[in-house]
Amino acid sequence: MDNDVLDTKSLPLGRVDFSSIRKKEKIYVDKTQVIYTIAKQDVPVFLARPRRFGKSLLVNTLHSLFEKGVDDFRGLSIEKIWDDTTYKVVHFDFSGIADDDPQEFKRDLVEIIVRQFNVEQAVSSFDTLGIRNPSVVLAEIAQNLDDNSVVLLVDEYDAPLTHHIDRHDELQEIMRILNNFYATIKQFTDKFRFIFITGVTRASHVSIFSAFNNIKDLSLRKEFNTILGFTQDELGQYFDLFIENAARILRMTRNDVYAKVQQYYDGYQFAFDAEQRLYNPWSILNFLDSPQDGFKNYWFQSGGVSSIISQYLKISNSFDFIDYDSRTIFIDEDELSGIYEIDQIPRHVLLFQAGYLTIGYDDGIASLVLPNSEVEDSLFRLYLTANNLSPRSDLTQKMKKLSRDIDNRNISGIINLFNSILNECVSTQSKIFDDERSIRDIIYAALIRISSLQKIKERQTAKGMSDLELVTDKTCMVIEFKRTYPNRGPELSLKKAVEQVKNNQYGLLFSQSHEVYRVGMVISSEKKMILHDFCQEIIE
Repeated sequence: MDNDVLDTKSLPLGRVDFSSIRKKEKIYVDKTQVIYTIAKQDVPVFLARPRRFGKSLLVNTLHSLFEKGVDDFRGLSIEKIWDDTTYKVVHFDFSGIADDDPQEFKRDLVEIIVRQFNVEQAVSSFDTLGIRNPSVVLAEIAQNLDDNSVVLLVDEYDAPLTHHIDRHDELQEIMRILNNFYATIKQFTDKFRFIFITGVTRASHVSIFSAFNNIKDLSLRKEFNTILGFTQDELGQYFDLFIENAARILRMTRNDVYAKVQQYYDGYQFAFDAEQRLYNPWSILNFLDSPQDGFKNYWFQSGGVSSIISQYLKISNSFDFIDYDSRTIFIDEDELSGIYEIDQIPRHVLLFQAGYLTIGYDDGIASLVLPNSEVEDSLFRLYLTANNLSPRSDLTQKMKKLSRDIDNRNISGIINLFNSILNECVSTQSKIFDDERSIRDIIYAALIRISSLQKIKERQTAKGMSDLELVTDKTCMVIEFKRTYPNRGPELSLKKAVEQVKNNQYGLLFSQSHEVYRVGMVISSEKKMILHDFCQEIIE
């Protein structure tokens, strides 16, 4: 397949305008069967998803459906089953005024209300020179509407709240304005044919939950798990040519590319008993658009630390990477679907809402887990940001040499790199030296950005789990870490590492295709470093 044959312009990258996607014949993954179920609801509907998951496109799709009927839906599942009429659609996107102080927020919200309802001349109380009460203006407009004549769409309802988490007085005032706004909508619920609200969090004391006592929250329901994001089947159905294109450019097999994108961008689950996991659409589309750039972290690069996490870190204590990468966080549905004060959301719940953690479900037991390598890298970067850590550029240069050091069995150079990672990427408050697993995790996370190197931690074998396997095109290096304790010096720690590797025969999976060598490494909990003198290649 020639590069000219494949038109990457058909990818809907960054598009939130549904009509434009359809008119320009860009690829649209048909979610309209589920959208139909949502649009038929006669109660207010709420959906929470992380950023970059397509909430705005979903809102815009509903906008087109209610405003123009099936004009933009030719050939899609909903075309033959949608039988509703058209409506006036009022669409509020709160992300555009999230940074405003309370007085600016009130003024801008009034202007949006008037503009969306297109009633500049009809609202007698609207004074362009002053700041009116949004709920009063909304009430004046709503009382003149016919019943069931308007569709209300609210995108990023919580953005004004999350931007003010660290400013208590402003937060309380913004919250009061929004409470009155939603209370007014409830007062005139009969005027609205359909109400749909999106956001990242479920915040208490905001009236979408207290005012709309009949609101239907779809966020954790199995039947709506796949409404945003791409399933594995959808990736193959709609984007297989792009996967083949990536395989050609990267000189990989098609199956290897599928495996790699699954490792990097798949793995999200938004219902406890969901049968399918999901790709982050932003990340996979960016990869398919520019496969020559490799498997990059598009999610973090597109926005850095998400606004709610950034603001939350300003009012919280230090953040430790290993709290979420190493330990199992068991969760139940009540805790995950709980409605919290916006500045008091439990940290693990907030990380789920923001997309850093997702639901893992095994034998009826639910936990929060990292969905993929991209998010693991993002969590590591979040840890660095939260602790004001910034690795020097020469560390990146050292990482680029790692594959060559592995092939050349330059164990001393590898230890130097690992110690540099620990020295530059571990805060003084971190608990990372509590055990070898934590040390392994921070090294693993730091190496994620080396796309040419395959990295596996805790590979399960019949006899146990290897700590860390680093695989180049021709070499597999298996590392077993052991830390020292007050009652266990480096000699005994190294002995235990060597015995474990020999007994469990780690690395056998690569023995037919790669040169395999195994290494025991000892970390001094006192010196906070890997000891050069207590590192041994294990010869059998």
